Amino acid sequence: MNKRIVCILLSLMLLLASALGEGEDDVKKLQEKYEAGTAFALAQTICRVGTDELSKWACDRAVKRPSAAWERISKFDSGWFSDIRSSTYLDMRSENWKQTDETHFECDVYGVNRIVFAIENKTVDFPIGYHLCFVRTDAYHDTWLVEDFSNLLIQAEKEKAERLSAVDPGIRVECVTGKSFRGYMMIVEDPSRLFVGTTDSFDSSRGGWRVNELAKKYGALVTINGGAFEDSGKNKNGAKPAGYVVSQGEVKSYNAYNNTGCNVVMGFDANNKLHVGRFTNDQLFLMKLRDALAFHPALIVDGKAVTVSEKNAEYTARTAIGQDKDGRVLLLVCQGRQPDCLGASYADLQEVMASYGAVNAGNLDGGNSSAMFFNGESVYSAYPLDVSRRMPAAFMVRP
Repeated sequence: MNKRIVCILLSLMLLLASALGEGEDDVKKLQEKYEAGTAFALAQTICRVGTDELSKWACDRAVKRPSAAWERISKFDSGWFSDIRSSTYLDMRSENWKQTDETHFECDVYGVNRIVFAIENKTVDFPIGYHLCFVRTDAYHDTWLVEDFSNLLIQAEKEKAERLSAVDPGIRVECVTGKSFRGYMMIVEDPSRLFVGTTDSFDSSRGGWRVNELAKKYGALVTINGGAFEDSGKNKNGAKPAGYVVSQGEVKSYNAYNNTGCNVVMGFDANNKLHVGRFTNDQLFLMKLRDALAFHPALIVDGKAVTVSEKNAEYTARTAIGQDKDGRVLLLVCQGRQPDCLGASYADLQEVMASYGAVNAGNLDGGNSSAMFFNGESVYSAYPLDVSRRMPAAFMVRP
């Protein structure tokens, strides 16, 4: 009896091992087949952020309509990356191939996107990782299209937030997500640590400074991009603010651009309360704000969401500042302008700020200006080269 049981068990183990071996062979064949063909080329197409491969033309030929992936990429504007001179791929590899049925398979694709930026003629390597789902559209020709994809680097972003939160007990960093964006919320317990830093002068011949340069000047622990600045004419270098600027009690720029649309002031008074709204120069004089910048629009005022016109409110990278009822300052930066992360709308900012209990909140400059640096490290920057645009002023947090 015992011998019979042992024989049966051995037979079952051999059958199981055989089945597993066949499964591994099938996966290997699947990987070899599609890495050499259209499917892996489609994976490379999806990963080429910022090149013509992600144009509407490529989208129509590589992605199944009207899948979620097609919806995202069809809205993606590669013109945002017009400063890219060239883009190539290094170390493209795939893992976890799996065919779920006759018409679907999926895999993970990793690589390094090497981009040469025309702006400063510098080369930067960006790690990429996507989980890609494919669907067969033509069995006879073995034609596959991308049905959906998701970013595999989100876990890395969460780990970064946890690591940064350990730097200072008075500052917490959390990941936030929405339908079309990912980002970071930085919660600063003590509002008196917030201030505005500026360049030495608003001189067009010298230009504005990078966010990390401003941080170094003041010895700031945290820096985020701030308010409006002139970015037209001969000197497009972020030298001059377009609106109200107060730095540590000194008015650096009056609200001279009150009619340009950059007329929402976000500033702290002597009691460390954040004020957000449209104010005249006379009102600002009486308020005696200690540190303030201006942009638009206001998001939340006195606990109520402000009705915001969605005109010109595309999904993009964004930066916002807010304060909850206990005085904690909320610094939000949202990633955008990526095919799987289009960015946030004003409504998205309002929703995130409200979820953190903001009683006052305003939108700061966004798009390529969005940047957050913490302890000398770039938490996020929408600008190429992992630095920020040049600007005249920024919100900061003291060590």
